[in-house]
Amino acid sequence: MRFIAKDYNTEAVMRHETELQSQQLDEQNLLDQNIHPGLTGSKLWKMVRDIKFIPHFWDLKHQMYDEQGGLCCYCGLRIFKDTEGRKQSVEHVIPKSAHRELVGEYKNLLLACSSTEEDANLLGVDSAFHPSLRHCDNSKDNTTLHYTPLMPECEEVFHYDAVGNVQAVNDEAKEDVDTLQLNCNLLKVRRKAALNILFDENNELITDEELRSISINIMTRDTDNRLPEFCFVIKDVAESLIINDRIM
Repeated sequence: MRFIAKDYNTEAVMRHETELQSQQLDEQNLLDQNIHPGLTGSKLWKMVRDIKFIPHFWDLKHQMYDEQGGLCCYCGLRIFKDTEGRKQSVEHVIPKSAHRELVGEYKNLLLACSSTEEDANLLGVDSAFHPSLRHCDNSKDNTTLHYTPLMPECEEVFHYDAVGNVQAVNDEAKEDVDTLQLNCNLLKVRRKAALNILFDENNELITDEELRSISINIMTRDTDNRLPEFCFVIKDVAESLIINDRIM
């Protein structure tokens, strides 16, 4: 998991807040149960996504995509703006079922990944909807996490090893790993493949100098403002390998 900094001062965010207020879908209004009475978070979410109510919601999604560097907020898989690859889904960090007032609030929204037929083929299952492929938002459902990508400390409680496993530093982080299924077979296989960059053609660890270079440069965005897939995983493992090599 990587900390994601949000920019609240953009035109897209300010316009979104204005549109929410105009439809009484903002936090302050929705705290009043007499406004949109009887409507659950799920029903209110349909209104937020409807361009008849919130015409420029896609602009907000584009900003979130750029903020995340085109990666899933939880696992780091590549997501796409359109239909060219792994689809994005809007994730409510605090579940909308529990707090309807946050259903459209930018501060509570991130973008998460979805499973693909390529994932199904990789694991030899019959479809992208197979239970073994559930992770991130599809696994989290209505659970509230202890750590989220909106907390800087999330980068300190989740670490990774060279074969693609997530390691949690405390019980709360371990619960989050289980909730998000971050150690599911799909993600372990994908992460391990991405970590091959740290080994040469003989499967030998590259030099410390090369590891440092990757650690420094792996968080560089491309011309489309996208981060490399699993960049924070690669950085964490590269740095840990340098430290362990020094200890040995």
